[in-house]
Amino acid sequence: MRPADRPKLASTFTLSGCRPFPLPAAEMADYDGRYEYWEAGVGWELRDVSPKHEQPRSRLVELIGDIAKMRGTPIAMFGTADLQERDADGTRVRAAEADDLIYLDGPESLPDVFVIGVHPLPDVVFEVDLTTDIRNRKLDVYASWGVPELWVEVPEAHMASKRKRSGLTIYVLHAQDGCFREQAESVAFPTLSAQEIHAAVNSPFATERTVRAARRVGRILGRRAGTGPENDPFLGAERRLSRLAGWREGRTRGIEEGLAEGRLAERVSMLEDLLRARGIPVGSQLAENADRIAALPHDAVVQAALEIADLDEFLRRLRGSHS
Repeated sequence: MRPADRPKLASTFTLSGCRPFPLPAAEMADYDGRYEYWEAGVGWELRDVSPKHEQPRSRLVELIGDIAKMRGTPIAMFGTADLQERDADGTRVRAAEADDLIYLDGPESLPDVFVIGVHPLPDVVFEVDLTTDIRNRKLDVYASWGVPELWVEVPEAHMASKRKRSGLTIYVLHAQDGCFREQAESVAFPTLSAQEIHAAVNSPFATERTVRAARRVGRILGRRAGTGPENDPFLGAERRLSRLAGWREGRTRGIEEGLAEGRLAERVSMLEDLLRARGIPVGSQLAENADRIAALPHDAVVQAALEIADLDEFLRRLRGSHS
């Protein structure tokens, strides 16, 4: 049955931007469509589907991926994943389809659905409110399930019918009363602010600001876990290759500099022998003036050594030619 042909259903609540349709609990296992929320045999699906809804999620995946690389260990993300509440008999009571579930330490195996009380809760649930409003129903349900943190994004490129200010809101569950409260920064991702997340998921590409945030947060998480970029397969390999390239460059440069120094030492030694052969005493003065000798043509230096009467005259010739 097409969405437009489905009968309208009465409900005790209304989800903005969504239309209700009948979906018996017994049929949910075979249902392969998308829905925002399900309760008491009624599913709620988006009324207007837009690619603008998917862009923030794809950008979030990149942000979290960069943080994970800096931490050195993977961070699991599950898009359009089901969270379900079931009763003692296993019958579905409520279900919500989140835009993303984020696990700092992912589950060992991926279930078909994430059942409350059976599978671990995500560290963060991410929702995009383009035409919907999570405060209608899902916010309270997430709180009742004990979801520790919720990120709700209203994109910059929102639709004309959307009358909400763009931005990202971080909700953190407080243990005292079991209610969500807005916070400027994430608890799961320390120091990561709502403004930084919003900027990252609305930019078509990574910016310096986003990179700085990812590096900062990744390092903090890495220190807690005792890991770092070296533990990430990609960054670790890149750093090892960079060190190897630097070592090779330094070795090549060192060899070249060593050869130049060797040639200069050989010139100074030859001049010392020439002056001594002419009966001119030589101390450490030539070695101390090696930079002047290196700056002059070899033939000119040898000619000066053959013409001068004493070492002082030779040194004056060096200084005069160099100036």
